[in-house]
This record gives sequence, structure tokens and C-alpha cells, in this order.
Amino acid sequence: MKTRARTYLLIVVLAAGVGAAGCGGQGAEAESSAAKAVRTVPVRTATVETRDLTETLTLTGTLDPRAEVTVVPEISARLERTLKNEGDRVTLGQLVAVLDDGDFKLARDRAKAMLDVAEANRAHTKAEKDRADSLLKTGGITDKDHLAAQVAVQVAEASAAQARTELAIAERQLSRAQITAPISGRISKRMADAGTMVSAGTPLYSIVDDSVFELRSSVASGDFAKVKIGEKVTVTLDALPGYTAEGEVNRIAPQVDARSRSFEIIIRVPGRPQLVSGLFARAEVKVRDVPGSLVVPPAALVRDGADPTRAQTFVIVGGKAERRDVTVGFEVPDAVQVTAGLKAGETVVVDPPSALGPGTQVQVETKSGT
Repeated sequence: MKTRARTYLLIVVLAAGVGAAGCGGQGAEAESSAAKAVRTVPVRTATVETRDLTETLTLTGTLDPRAEVTVVPEISARLERTLKNEGDRVTLGQLVAVLDDGDFKLARDRAKAMLDVAEANRAHTKAEKDRADSLLKTGGITDKDHLAAQVAVQVAEASAAQARTELAIAERQLSRAQITAPISGRISKRMADAGTMVSAGTPLYSIVDDSVFELRSSVASGDFAKVKIGEKVTVTLDALPGYTAEGEVNRIAPQVDARSRSFEIIIRVPGRPQLVSGLFARAEVKVRDVPGSLVVPPAALVRDGADPTRAQTFVIVGGKAERRDVTVGFEVPDAVQVTAGLKAGETVVVDPPSALGPGTQVQVETKSGT
């Protein structure tokens, strides 16, 4: 009985050992497969291509009118009529408002009357001088009386000249009751109503010259040499989808701001009926054409932001990822110029996953073009 029991126990132990060995082999194989799966990272790729590129600068800013003028009265009076409202177009010299001119008409009439008196007095003294000249020849008047007649004429002429000046001033003041547009353009704002008592200098209207708009934009100092006066510019506006306008670089500020390390350029844009001041605009300035550039998709580059000319990318070599330092040039919306570190025809990883590292085995999922 004891021998039979020992034999049975030995069989059980051996069976258990065999089972354990079998399970251990399967576990090692599963572990090996899992490790192999972890080491293979699925990626998307693109090919380094050669393309003709055009370098541009994208500028942003607000459309401002070439000129904006505030219309103010030069005299104090009651505002009798306003003839224009917001949005109305006006031309240089066009009547836009009328002030009460009653007092100024009275002042003009008084100046006219004073001039009439002065002219009559001048005529009288001149006649007296002529008579004195005749009497002097016959000895009927002394030299002193003759001199007095000459002085009287001079005083009368001065008084007449003063009266004419007073009349001119009165007429000028009267004309200022008729308020005209100082420039051609569009009324952007009316700031007073009829019946208001206004003083000299009180704003009545704001007029903008919308025949030409100006787009002011700050540009990094590193691009100072890239922009030239007279360069053609393509302007788009977020508020007007699909609308484009052709502008021109009109002026370049001859100074770089020491704080922002930027300078200002002014682009002129011809006025159009749909354009109004204050619109946000984007301008594309063509800098140069660069034929035969090596390009990769922007998503193929890894940047740290410290140096905009330096980046890294992963190149597929023999089924594995190889990290490569590259030098980049300028960018267009769908491509980045690479000036060093890559060759045409090489395959780079697009949107490299975080698990990707140097020497990692990769599995290409989908190859996309640049």
C-alpha cells in the first residue's frame, strides 16, 4: 500500500511539473510578442519633396482713412440747420450746416454804413483840398491852411480804408454761418442737432476721406530689408469673405522701436464702396521666389521655440526612426522650407507620436503628401 501511494504521489508531482513548464513557455512567448508589439509604433509619413516656393510676409492691421477731419464752426451762434447725416457723401466746399446769421447781417450792414460815411467824408476832404490848391495859387489861402486840407484828405482816406476792412471782416463772419465740407468724403458722425447753441470750435461732423485707406502694420526688425516701397500687396478682410484688394507699400518708418524690435509700414489700399474704416485686414507682401526648395509638411517638424530656424524631425531609415536636426527657412501654409539636414526623397514622420524615439521600429500606416 505504501509503495502504491508513493508511486501515485510521484506521478502527480511529475504531472504538475510538466504543466508548470508548459505554462511557463507559453508565458514567455506571450511576453516576447507583447514586447515586440510595444517596440513597433504606427506612424504616418510624408516624402521630402522639391517645390518652387514664394516667400511672403503676412501683415495684419486696421484699415484707416487717409484723412479724417472734424468740422467745427469758426463763430458762435445757434445751429439753424444740419444738411447731412452719417453715411452721406460730401464734396469739398459742399454746404453741410447753417448757423443763425441774423446778428452777422446786422454787423455787415453797420460796416457798410460806416464805409459810406467814410467815403463821403473822403470825397468832401478831397474837394476841400482841390479848392485849397486853387486858392494857394491866387494867394487866397495860407500855406498852413493848405497843409491842413492835405492832412484832412489823408485822414479821410485812412478812415475809408479802415471802414472797408471792417466791412470785409463783417462779410467774412457772415459767410462763416454757412458751414461747408473741408474735404471730400463720407460723413462718419454727426455730433450736433439743429437748435443747439454752438461755440466756435464745437464739433459738428466728422468726415473721412475714404477714397484711399491706409493699413498700418508692425513688422519684425529682422524683415526690414525684405520690404520695399512700391511693393504690391494683396489685402483680405475677415469681415468680407472672398474679397481681395490690391494695395501698395506707401511708406516705411525709418526707425525700429527699441522695445518691440519692430518697425511700421503703411500700405495704401484704394477705396471701394464696401470698405469702411476700422475693418481688420490681412496683407500678403511678396518677398521673393525660391525655386527648387526642399519642403516638408509643418507637422513633420518638432520645435522648442527657442530658435525659429532650428527644428527636429524623424526620418524612416530601414524601418526605424532616426532623429535628425534640420535647419528651416520660411513657411507657406502647407509646407516648410528645409535648408539643411534632409535630402529629397527621404521619408519623414508626420505628427510623431510621443512613444516614438531614436531607433524605434515603426509601422507605416498612411503616407500623405506634402
